[in-house]
Amino acid sequence: MQYDKFKIGETVKLQRLSKGWTQHQLSQTSGIGLRSIQRIENGEVEARMYTLAVLQEKLNFQFDETHLKDTLSQLGPKEKKNSLSQFRKIVLSYTSGFTLMILAAVFLTHSATFPETNFEFFIFISTIITLLSFILFYIWRK
Repeated sequence: MQYDKFKIGETVKLQRLSKGWTQHQLSQTSGIGLRSIQRIENGEVEARMYTLAVLQEKLNFQFDETHLKDTLSQLGPKEKKNSLSQFRKIVLSYTSGFTLMILAAVFLTHSATFPETNFEFFIFISTIITLLSFILFYIWRK
C-alpha cells in the first residue's frame, strides 16, 4: 500500500493550519525536523510510515483510501491494456507449462513400454521443453 505524497502533503498542511500551527510548532510538537515537514507538505518526499503515524497522532486525523496512490487510473488506455495483457500472458504461460507437465506425466504413467532407454526419455523431455518454448514464444511475441 503506497500513499500519494502530494495528497499526504496537502492533508498535513490543511490539518496543521486548522489547528493554527506553524510548521515550526508542528516540528517541535511532533519531534520531526522542520525541513522534513516542509518537504512532506510540498510533496517532495514519501514520508516513512513512522513519520506518518506521528503526524496522524499529533494532528488528530487518519489517512484513508483517498490518500492512496491510484496507479491504474493514472495510466492511459494503452498502458492499462498492456497491463491487463501482461497479466493474461503470465496466466497463459503458467497454465501452458502446468498443462504440458500434467499431459507428459499422464503419458508416462500410462505407457507400459515407454521409455525403454534413457535416450528415449531424454528426447521426450527435450520435445516437451521445445513445445513449451514455442508456446511461450507465441504468447509473448508482440
